[in-house]
Amino acid sequence: MHNRRNHLIGVLSTAALLSVLSAGSHAQSFPTKPVRIVVPYTAGGPVDTLARALSTKLGEIWNQPVIVDNKPGANEVIGATTVAKSDPDGHTLILATDPTLSLNPFLFKKLSYDAVKELAPITRVAVSNMAFVVPATMTANSMKDFVTYAKENPGKVSYGSSGIGNGTHLAMAAFSKDNNVEMVHIPYKGLAPTLQDMMAGNIQAAVGAVSVIAPFATNGKLKVLGISGPKRAAALPDVPTFAQAGFPKFEASFYFGLATQSGVSADIKNKIAADVKRVVSDAKFRSDYLDKFALEPILDTPAEFARYLDGHRETSKTIITSSGAQLD
Repeated sequence: MHNRRNHLIGVLSTAALLSVLSAGSHAQSFPTKPVRIVVPYTAGGPVDTLARALSTKLGEIWNQPVIVDNKPGANEVIGATTVAKSDPDGHTLILATDPTLSLNPFLFKKLSYDAVKELAPITRVAVSNMAFVVPATMTANSMKDFVTYAKENPGKVSYGSSGIGNGTHLAMAAFSKDNNVEMVHIPYKGLAPTLQDMMAGNIQAAVGAVSVIAPFATNGKLKVLGISGPKRAAALPDVPTFAQAGFPKFEASFYFGLATQSGVSADIKNKIAADVKRVVSDAKFRSDYLDKFALEPILDTPAEFARYLDGHRETSKTIITSSGAQLD
């Protein structure tokens, strides 16, 4: 009996070892066919630009074509659903921002994919910091000045966003609540029309990507009062961070995250994350595709990204519930 038990244990141990070796071998041979990176936005935007840069470099490492597939619409839902319903082999990825993994579960009563059960995080490639911008003609020269101005004009100050439930909306909604100021929300179909209407004098505040806003501040058409992130932006060296401006709890940023179908093995996810880190760690790549657009590299592991999402989803749920934002 003792020998039979030892034999059984030996067989099971060997089977387990072979399974581990097989999984590792499968990851080393990945990819075995062309890889698709789904981008939930139209071609030409910041997410698309980064995805195409990554696809070129990853294709060189993997010796396989890496194709960018633009599937815009519905606050990233169309692209996210495509990946959630794909084969669990790691050959279909999505490069998205906060809505896919963090926001949509709380913005939609019915969602065509499950962000937790059907999608698996791989890595946050980078974070885009945002700037708090006001018209160049506004008397406020600091964020504290702006809060004072807004309190002195309750209900008469409006802020723009890139759409209901967008990160720009939620950041300003949280700012309004945390600082006890009453502002009117005006949604637009993107940051460009938001800034155009601000320059026309129709809205008094907004937050948006530093890379988009900086040129307007440099030519004097708009005024930036603060930026998110731990340090000042190279494009706006004279503008304080939110913490330096006296608002250390204010957060206004969004991440560029890579994810895949949830059934993909941990070995493959770890390999993809490591290869992305290898690409982005190159100084020229960072200079051309991150620094140029005021993006900060993150490059966490799948496990680290998952832990981040646990906290970020809770924060997102609180902000969205408080704002009353709903997309269906």
